[in-house]
Amino acid sequence: MFHRDDELKKGGGAQRSKTDVLEEARRKRSERERQRHAERHVVVIQSLVRRYMARTALIRRLLDDVDRKLRDIATLQQMLQKAFVLPSPAIMPLVDAMLFAVKLRPSSTKKESSRLVEEDVVRVMTLVGHLHSNWTLSDENYTASFGTMSTRTLKKILSVCLEAGQVPRHASGLLFVEALAGSTKTCPPATQNRAIMQVLIHDTLTPIQSPWWKAASRTSYIGYMREALIHSAKMSTDASASWYRLFFHLIQHALSATEKTTLVVALTSHILTIPTLEPPALWRQHLHALWPSIWQIPFEASLCPVSTLTGIPCSVFLLGNALALRPSSSRHGAAHDGLHAELRWLTQLLVAIPDESFSAEPLSWLHVSKSHSIPVVFPPAVVAQLRLLYQYPLMAEWCSACFSVNVDGLLNPLTNSVPVPMFPNAGTDEEKYGFGYIPQQGSFSILKRLLKIKKPQWATKLLQFNPFKSSTSTASASSSSRRPLAAAPPPPITAVPFDHRAFLALVPLYGVFLFRWKSTAKQNTVEMLSLLTFYRDNTPRRHSLVTTLWLYFQETQDIDRYAETTWLARCMPTDPLASLLLVFALTYNNLLVVLNDTEMYDLAFPLPLIEVERVVVFFKQLLYRHYWLASNASDATTPFGAYVVDVATRLLQTLYNRCSRRPFCNVTSWIVKELDGDDMLESVLNQDPRGVTLLQHMPYLLPYADRVRLFESLLTLEREQNQVQGTASRIVIRRGYVLEDGLTKLNAIRRDLKKKIQVHFINEAGLEETGIDAGGLFKEFWTELSQLAFDPNYGLFQCSEDQLMFPNPNSAAIHSNDTLLFEFLGRILGKALYENIVVQPKFARFFLTKLLGNHNQINDLPSLDVELFKNLMFLRAYDGDVSELGLTFSIGQDCFGVHKEIELLPGGGAVAVTSENRFRYIHLAANYYLNVQIRAQSAAFLAGLRDVIDLRLLHMFNEPELQVLISGAAGAFDLDDLKSAAIYAGGYFSQDRRIGWLWKALESFSPSERALFLRFVTSCQRAPILGFHSLHPPFCVQKISIRTDDEKLPSASTCFNTLKLPTYSSYKVLRDKLLTAITSGAGFEMT
Repeated sequence: MFHRDDELKKGGGAQRSKTDVLEEARRKRSERERQRHAERHVVVIQSLVRRYMARTALIRRLLDDVDRKLRDIATLQQMLQKAFVLPSPAIMPLVDAMLFAVKLRPSSTKKESSRLVEEDVVRVMTLVGHLHSNWTLSDENYTASFGTMSTRTLKKILSVCLEAGQVPRHASGLLFVEALAGSTKTCPPATQNRAIMQVLIHDTLTPIQSPWWKAASRTSYIGYMREALIHSAKMSTDASASWYRLFFHLIQHALSATEKTTLVVALTSHILTIPTLEPPALWRQHLHALWPSIWQIPFEASLCPVSTLTGIPCSVFLLGNALALRPSSSRHGAAHDGLHAELRWLTQLLVAIPDESFSAEPLSWLHVSKSHSIPVVFPPAVVAQLRLLYQYPLMAEWCSACFSVNVDGLLNPLTNSVPVPMFPNAGTDEEKYGFGYIPQQGSFSILKRLLKIKKPQWATKLLQFNPFKSSTSTASASSSSRRPLAAAPPPPITAVPFDHRAFLALVPLYGVFLFRWKSTAKQNTVEMLSLLTFYRDNTPRRHSLVTTLWLYFQETQDIDRYAETTWLARCMPTDPLASLLLVFALTYNNLLVVLNDTEMYDLAFPLPLIEVERVVVFFKQLLYRHYWLASNASDATTPFGAYVVDVATRLLQTLYNRCSRRPFCNVTSWIVKELDGDDMLESVLNQDPRGVTLLQHMPYLLPYADRVRLFESLLTLEREQNQVQGTASRIVIRRGYVLEDGLTKLNAIRRDLKKKIQVHFINEAGLEETGIDAGGLFKEFWTELSQLAFDPNYGLFQCSEDQLMFPNPNSAAIHSNDTLLFEFLGRILGKALYENIVVQPKFARFFLTKLLGNHNQINDLPSLDVELFKNLMFLRAYDGDVSELGLTFSIGQDCFGVHKEIELLPGGGAVAVTSENRFRYIHLAANYYLNVQIRAQSAAFLAGLRDVIDLRLLHMFNEPELQVLISGAAGAFDLDDLKSAAIYAGGYFSQDRRIGWLWKALESFSPSERALFLRFVTSCQRAPILGFHSLHPPFCVQKISIRTDDEKLPSASTCFNTLKLPTYSSYKVLRDKLLTAITSGAGFEMT
């Protein structure tokens, strides 16, 4: 400051400003501060260097001193030619010095900062050898061996020995620990041994060389053992055996049950979670003895250490080892307490492991960030272990032990009677069981209305049968299937039919597995489901699993009450009964795929038909409660429960398809009386989720007539939207060229087919016929068009032996544009359904199955070729050597004289059919004939059908019902029904003599003539599906006055379903004139 004053006095202010001076002063102060800071860092660095050099020198001096003294001890022992107890004042300072030096020395690697340097391990093992010698020579006297060594020092030594014991060449450290614990002796451990055991069991050990910059990690004995066994591939058998010997010694001599439990938990969470663990044979037997204790302890993932394979949890390895190392049952055919516990424990593991564990290609994804994941492939050895769960030896052992049944002890054995038909005197099975009557009659849901009117014969019979006399779930079943479970007291039975504990232990395991690894999911295994499906027990009756499960369920449960009180969708995997129903439904549905009619109907396999009916009624009530009564409780639905519902729904649908093809129970067994058709119609039209869902999954709960009414109501609403006034498409069709003109004109308006179409006919003279199309001409045109288009002579369709149509597999050889033509035919059928027009084509059942979007199975083959089906069934039952038949996996076909071989699988022409693979051949052959060869044609037909009608509406019906929907009921129409529905106009009344002549004439007509009459009046040859009361407008007979009989023929207004009947003078004239009119085939101009 004073120096600055001197500068100012000398005139320095003129040269530099005050700001510059201050800035320079700040700069110099910063430089001095940086210099002082650098000097401090230099001092610190120098201090660290000096400290490191001092520590290195100290370690070197200590190690040199230890090495020198160890050499002296070795020299002395060599001179004395014997081992002796080293005095503790001599040996313990070396131990302390060595441990201190090891703690100061840096680690051998940066990654494993707690690993000892190899030369230090050698020194420590040398000292441990002397300590081991002291312990042995002093008869395991702690004081004589180690003096006053503290517990802290002992733990350090144990830590060093256990860490070194992980390396085979340093196994002497582990042997010392064994000696301390007494595991190498045959006598019980002494007090000093037990003290060491308590340290190993309860205490955690700190690695001797823990890094100073983080908290010391503490490891238990079991943790060291886990690390050693993980690297057991590099370890000798003796070295790994030492670990097992010491561990089992600790368990065997644990002081309390709590200590043993602690060790068993540690074994489960730390040792059995090592991937593909392989203990030596001797110690595997000791492990077998511990399994019952392991099974009693619930699995907790939080107790497991970090997995050795990042991305795969320890539970996967635990399950794999549990399956691979489990003791084989010594009591085949009988369950025991250990098996019950094992199954429950394995079920817990199945719940805990990830979804990908049992996929066909186990692969998990490790999420390293929000946007990136890396794949982790399951090791093949682990996958092989997991797959033991669904391999035959283990499943056979469990099933034979748990699913055995003693039929002599059953209170409710299977009933071998058959259901009682509703109409036993009817001509066909369909009519006997009520299926043949439904398409022609009113709805069962309006039964009360029938009481108020004159009942036809079918309704009278139905009321006498009285399927609705109670509200229980089996009320609509046949009387034989409604066996009361609490009838007269049965005679005393001493035999026990089931092992309930075993049943309720194994069923949840399979239930959880089949729930989590669904056979329908992509790339998931199906082996377990297949083995369960075809399992047969060892009893003389060879019960299937389906039979056994159903026997158990109806033996232990009141199935009616269960169906009335159980909310199936709320069940948990822990519910054994829900798991039983899941396994039952899955296996039964899977079995039905391959079960032929002979086995099911004639051999009553797997259940007698009366029991199948009980299954239907039981599941019907359960699912009805879910879909209709419990829809407001969807928040309580569990994923497991939802899957059980889905599987049960599929089973019931499969049984319904069987029953519709060949009835095994009355139609009333499928219908729920509480479900009113009017309520259902209102629910669906109002988009109520209850009605929509029920209709989607279980439409058969409603009578066929109600479903038809619903179908027509939905289409009526759609037509009202699409066919507004003034939007009709006008097409002109030449009589005699209906097919050609129809194809041309309709393809031009293919996108407007849902709109109204007005048809104008051109007669043979080339003139347009008189008359306005109010719907009748269109129906006439569409009926004739469908008859021509589906004619087998056209080459697109061909007929089966029953004269039922299906797509011609060789259609492409006849028509180059066959797929376009099939699309056109699909639109024709779709428009007919859309406009409620009954058309002529009658399709084979297997093609109707394709229209419903379903896959044909082998049991559908008779609808194509009965002889082919018989041949395949012969091959299935053939007792000889199938290979001698000379069959291969190929099919020979002739197409217009050209022979070609179709391979059922790649290279199938060179694969012989043998006794082992014949089942695969049978199903591949059936699949080819029913699905593959008409795949393109069916897809094109469905595409055209979909252009006009929502295919989901067709799913309300089965195949016979769909055929009735398409072409109406077969046979002559009910004349009495037409009489009761008829109205009269123009002066006619029901008692008029000419009206009487009309009915008399119709009664005298043949069925074909009646069909012509119906077509003459309504443009359709068959009666409406719901009867003539549903015809709109109603059938009307209008009076036409004439002066002479030759003045006019009867005419019709098909748009209004009206017969214009002249006042003929006699019955004979009326009949002749009416027959002439209906057989002439002329248009509007005929009079």
